[in-house]
Amino acid sequence: SDVCMKKFLKVFLLILPIVLSNNCMASDFNYNVPLPGGSIANSKLQYDTIMPVYASVGTIARKCQKMKIVNTQVIITPYDLKIQNNKTVGGKWEELWTVEACSKQYDVPVKFVLDPTGATYMISPNNIQKRK
Repeated sequence: SDVCMKKFLKVFLLILPIVLSNNCMASDFNYNVPLPGGSIANSKLQYDTIMPVYASVGTIARKCQKMKIVNTQVIITPYDLKIQNNKTVGGKWEELWTVEACSKQYDVPVKFVLDPTGATYMISPNNIQKRK
């Protein structure tokens, strides 16, 4: 549910500095939007999603203090679309964001849900794949 996701994100963001580095400081993370690649999320949604994506990668690349998103692509095209007054007000899709963290690359699946009140995203750290 949205309430559970918001509670999870608050806790997740509180522990973020501890997860990302030994000295509790995130030092070199790129937040430039729009992101490279084919993301269909708008710039605000991309920006809001970047830190949780980095935090998720940080659970794997624990000591890395330098990350950037090098590619985005839609892997599940939008479905359950709801359109009102020629504006999309609902729908779901999934993207794959590739993060470069200390010279290694990780693919992070991101699920997006759009509704009339805004958009949410879901990231499961268990689904992150390290590229060979």
